[in-house]
Amino acid sequence: MARNTGRVVDGEEFRYDAAANRLNFNTSRFDHVKDNRLKQWANHEYKYDAWGNLIEKVVGIVRWQTFTYDCENRLVKTETMADTQVESTSSYQYDSLGRRVAKQSEIKGHTDHKRFLWRGLRMLREESPGQSSLYLYEPGSYAPLARVDEKEGEVENKVYYFHTDQIGTPLEMTDAEGQIVWQAKYRAWG
Repeated sequence: MARNTGRVVDGEEFRYDAAANRLNFNTSRFDHVKDNRLKQWANHEYKYDAWGNLIEKVVGIVRWQTFTYDCENRLVKTETMADTQVESTSSYQYDSLGRRVAKQSEIKGHTDHKRFLWRGLRMLREESPGQSSLYLYEPGSYAPLARVDEKEGEVENKVYYFHTDQIGTPLEMTDAEGQIVWQAKYRAWG
């Protein structure tokens, strides 16, 4: 898969069997993906629960992540380990419509709390202690246009602009001077 953006894009290679199941890529062989679930790719190993949710991702022998889900298959906890030490944990809460409304993260001893406020299926605000972000969208669309950041103690808000593809997926975010402050890196499968 490739696109012409004027920049060099990393290539990815995938192979499929006759039933359109993606095959695992391994330097020595191609293995079938069991139950349409990728078990291994390069130095990554993946494990799933009975409902197909990813529950463990191992990278090499020193780094792994675990994922926990609720009865509605929503992600409620993640844990990242590196060299047998907990590097980070995150927990998530949802409302009755399945929208994520809270996230608590602990990264190397620092705890961060975020709340998410919604209008329909569009995230309207993201709030954390001392800071909030307001999201603006194209009329009648889910494509984001801008984000307005407000920090406690600052007189002026900062405005950032989204640059999206043809279906509204954010590709970049720029500040008021046009400088790129965030850029997505998507692969063929996300």
